[in-house]
Amino acid sequence: MKALVRLASHGALAIALVCTTSGLGFAASCLDDDPDGSKVAAARLTAEQNCAALGAGCENAASHGRYVSCIAHQAKALSTGDAATLPKSCTGAVKKCAARSACGKQAKGFATCCLTDDAGNVSCKTRKAEICTDKGGVVGTCGSCCDACNGGTGPTCPVEPTPVP
Repeated sequence: MKALVRLASHGALAIALVCTTSGLGFAASCLDDDPDGSKVAAARLTAEQNCAALGAGCENAASHGRYVSCIAHQAKALSTGDAATLPKSCTGAVKKCAARSACGKQAKGFATCCLTDDAGNVSCKTRKAEICTDKGGVVGTCGSCCDACNGGTGPTCPVEPTPVP
């Protein structure tokens, strides 16, 4: 009887291990589904463009909540259906970038703020510009912290016009 119980418990452990380490696992990881971040970047750009056209983009949203809501709806749309371009496991990454932004709050003086600690680690917060500089930070030109402190590229950053030759 003990051998049967031990066999059953080992079998259950083996099944649990297989399910959590294979594609049958319960929680997919965005890092696994989009290791280079290209799908998240493309989804963020598409969502930003769609929201801007709806009057709820980073530069034209009436409020921060309206901006985040629009981006969240766009992320959901991009991750559902037969032609989904964003893995479901990555919708949170898109929404997090919207939430960690000054989008919809710029008229109130908010901006992204890149702060460097004594160890050289860079972090980003959304702050009023004068508070950012008072704390020794650098006011970013991008709307989202996901874009502001990494060289200023991303869908919430100003686009330089291409010179006409």
